Amino acid sequence: MKDNIIIYVSSHNNYDMVKGEVLGIDFEGFEFINVDDASSPEEVEKGKQICKERDVIFLENKGRGVQMATQTLVDFVNKNRPNCKYIICFQHGVKPISKNFFSTLSTYISRDKLEEFGAVGFNVIDRGKYTGNALAQFNKGNKPLGMIGLAHLAVADRRKRWMSPSHNLEAISKNQDKWRKPFIIEFPAWMCIGINVGVWNETVTVTEAYQFHLWFPDVAMQLNKDNKPLLVLPELYCLNEQEVKTKYGISSNSAHGAKRGEEYHFGKYSNFGAWLSRWGWDYENAKNTFKNVKHNYEGTLLLEYYNHDINLGPLRNYDI
Repeated sequence: MKDNIIIYVSSHNNYDMVKGEVLGIDFEGFEFINVDDASSPEEVEKGKQICKERDVIFLENKGRGVQMATQTLVDFVNKNRPNCKYIICFQHGVKPISKNFFSTLSTYISRDKLEEFGAVGFNVIDRGKYTGNALAQFNKGNKPLGMIGLAHLAVADRRKRWMSPSHNLEAISKNQDKWRKPFIIEFPAWMCIGINVGVWNETVTVTEAYQFHLWFPDVAMQLNKDNKPLLVLPELYCLNEQEVKTKYGISSNSAHGAKRGEEYHFGKYSNFGAWLSRWGWDYENAKNTFKNVKHNYEGTLLLEYYNHDINLGPLRNYDI
């Protein structure tokens, strides 16, 4: 089995979907691990049986929420998988669609191309809700831009934070070439994210405050504050197919479902109070409130993003 990456999902009371969708992904010979995030006793038993049938490792979360699930896997990796450099977290309903997705990523890792980055994001497209006709273009063999991350501190308008052509962000339309080459951004699209295990060990302190929503932006904040950039590889595509969840009685939008208090997925929607307490600025009013605490972030990537004119393109491109 190939061993420098491990792929995983954090599951909560949704093992019918894990069986019907997630385990249908071609993992290209890499190990896949399921981390259970406080499912009901009945779902835990179902999950264990499904994983046993598919030769998948089943871990039980040491805490609650996706950050804690990631830490649970990192602890397992530190003890049992010394050659693993990156763990790849998928949301349910997301799958890679680029040919040799994992093998390409593994090659970059084996050539030490991704050592300096705290995390790696990808080019996420869907069937039209967020990224227009990007899927049709991809299927024709073109290289469309999909959802590639959040320009959070650099953009005052909340509606234009997502770096996606469908959001008509001027920076995308005028600087397409710069967004097609590997670049760093504040928060890559976290539907599918690769995490550098070594950097996580050095930098990240986990919390149970974010069960689902905000779990990765908080991690990204820690990485950026420690000047561990987060890279997007636009050549590697994932399909964000959230509508598939409705086949299993799950809301197509996990964040909205959690916001309504639905118990099936990752529980509570968010904790903006925890964010404000931890970082000193309002996540929902980022640019206007970060300015009040920006002196705390001198010398970090976060202040660079805040001061950067996003219409000129990404803060930095890389040759990978």
